[in-house]
Amino acid sequence: MATTNTDYGSSWNLNQTKTKTDTTTKTTKTADEQKLDTAVKGLGDNFEHFLKLLTTQMQNQDPLKPMDTNDMTKQLVDFANVEQNIGTNSRLDKLLKLQNASTNSTNLAYLGRTVTFEGDSFDYTQGMTAAPLAYELEKSAKSVRVDILDSKNRVVRSMTGETTAGTKHVVNWDFKDDGGNAVQPGQYRLNIAPVSEKKDDIIKATPFTFGTVNGIGSNKDGETVVSVGSVEVPLSKLSKVY
Repeated sequence: MATTNTDYGSSWNLNQTKTKTDTTTKTTKTADEQKLDTAVKGLGDNFEHFLKLLTTQMQNQDPLKPMDTNDMTKQLVDFANVEQNIGTNSRLDKLLKLQNASTNSTNLAYLGRTVTFEGDSFDYTQGMTAAPLAYELEKSAKSVRVDILDSKNRVVRSMTGETTAGTKHVVNWDFKDDGGNAVQPGQYRLNIAPVSEKKDDIIKATPFTFGTVNGIGSNKDGETVVSVGSVEVPLSKLSKVY
């Protein structure tokens, strides 16, 4: 068998060239912060206009029909409530920024570390003695073919894989092609091709690959991601850190 269902462990040697890390922090205000600034400015402008109107109205009111003090008080209370809500949002926003800063500081520990994650592309560098490649099957298969493809999508090595579902199968590749010749360093891809017992039944296979973290950031949804080469990987997709 070319694959096993044991964990890769943490003893493999990468001996990779160190990658320049990106620790740049952006200070651009978020959309929520910009909305909060607009709300604060709008409240100040509106309250100033309100006081001017109220003062003018009081100066020109009919002595026989004075203003309703209850209505005036209600308007002042409404403005105070809006101001209080905006102040609360501002303080919550500051707390959130402090929490994010603490989280980002913790995430810096990923820089320069090798991680395994859901994906199929990886880089083989000279001196590497093992590659933490693996896959999981959605359901058991009749047979599984594991292919290693080069950067031009040519199959350099085909192996027989494990067929059971519900476990992570490790792919043991010795960096040689089907003829037993050592391959050249470069970018490669892991392809898993399961065959079902039932005709036309498709079995989903999830490949796991590896790489060195060279950056930390956030995606459009605000989720923290690590950069592995040109790929952005959410922290939730990482399966192991070495």
